[in-house]
Amino acid sequence: MSFASQGNLSDATVKEGAHLHRVLCAALLVAKADGDQVIVAGIRHFDELMIAHLKVIGFRHGEVQGFLDSRGNFLTREEAFEVATNAGQIVRRVGGDEGRLFSENLY
Repeated sequence: MSFASQGNLSDATVKEGAHLHRVLCAALLVAKADGDQVIVAGIRHFDELMIAHLKVIGFRHGEVQGFLDSRGNFLTREEAFEVATNAGQIVRRVGGDEGRLFSENLY
């Protein structure tokens, strides 16, 4: 059952792309001190919020920089570039971004 069929979104909102697969924010896939992996999100990679979360979880090394998407998935920079391109989210190009998404591509 979709949100539109529940009356939460109008049909016009759905047609305008409310369910479009999009890149939402920067994220890291990190190895915790105990060996587990966790996703840490932030507005940009290593912003103040992200750094605070890394300190709390006992961050070591070995992060994979990527993004979270509108479906709740972690995407690598390469996967995120494809999603953002398909969604029309690329607003500017930056050096070294061929096939890899950077926050600066989005805003």
